[in-house]
Amino acid sequence: MAGGIGSRFWPTSTLDVPKQFIDFFGGGKTLLQQTYERAAKLFPEGHIIVTTHRSFTHLVREQLPELDPQCILHEPAFKSTAPSMAYAAYFLRSINPQANMIVLPADQLVFGEDAYIAALDKALDYVATHPHLVTMGIRATYPETRYGYIQIDGTNGIEPGFEEFHKVRTFTEKPQEEFARLFVESGDFYWNTGLFAWNVNTIIETMHPLLPEMMESFDHVFAGERTRDERRADVYRIYESFPSISVDYAVIEKAPNMYLQAGNFGWTDVGRWEDVYREAGKDSQGNVAEGGTCEFYNSRDNLVIIPKDKIAIIKDLEGFLVNITDDVIVICPKDEDDIRNFRNTMMMKHGDKYM
Repeated sequence: MAGGIGSRFWPTSTLDVPKQFIDFFGGGKTLLQQTYERAAKLFPEGHIIVTTHRSFTHLVREQLPELDPQCILHEPAFKSTAPSMAYAAYFLRSINPQANMIVLPADQLVFGEDAYIAALDKALDYVATHPHLVTMGIRATYPETRYGYIQIDGTNGIEPGFEEFHKVRTFTEKPQEEFARLFVESGDFYWNTGLFAWNVNTIIETMHPLLPEMMESFDHVFAGERTRDERRADVYRIYESFPSISVDYAVIEKAPNMYLQAGNFGWTDVGRWEDVYREAGKDSQGNVAEGGTCEFYNSRDNLVIIPKDKIAIIKDLEGFLVNITDDVIVICPKDEDDIRNFRNTMMMKHGDKYM
């Protein structure tokens, strides 16, 4: 999935180049390219589908020149993840009626790649023989309030060969810190990574009663013998009418056949600037500088992002984000949660000029 606009990373992430197409850490690979390279270690050529908004198709083709253009699904409107996943499931089923699929968001970092690939491979084995939806979970180790938490049922759903798969008991989306602490202390809560696995028929059958109008529209589009161009034209015609809703709210929190696979690898959802700071290389005072040249004086724990041809002097600053683009300057605490609101306010006042 590579269709979001990354509004929490404005002004670096823009409508022209959103966050999944950006190299945040100076390693030469964007988030999309890193995700694709990991997927390519598990899936053969032609078996990786990228879903993205149609305005980003050229970025996908530029950054993944090895990807067959036929493997890019164009979303004609921003409608969040439930419509996107349904579209991909129907498309894959039209190619292989018994296909099993893994859903990988293109804005995550993974550490311990061998364990990650092995877990995805095991998930494919599981959903091929079980009519369940699987979400990958990482055991919660600190009270992060931005993640969804999943409680497992430790007594059900475990079988020989698939011991890491558990029936889901409860979901809690972005809890307050006091509850997050209790979840971590209990030991039976996992972070919801947004990595999913299922058979195409399982997800389509599960989504039908939850989003009936949308799924009936897809049924019509993918019925009978029709060309890809005919189907795409119909998708373009109906997509705007779909609800803008995440798969978490629409399906994952409601589905009776939801299971969690306990993952054992390093994982980070790159959801705000604090995540970039945490994973980036730092100087002896905990400062991170990306882009141009930056000199720090009596400053610590800052994240500074400036154009490559610029110089920044930072003095007597602690714990701040300094983000400078050609036409926008943002200076605020680096753990600021209102970046999206700043962006929305500027959009209301100035339109798309600075977006």
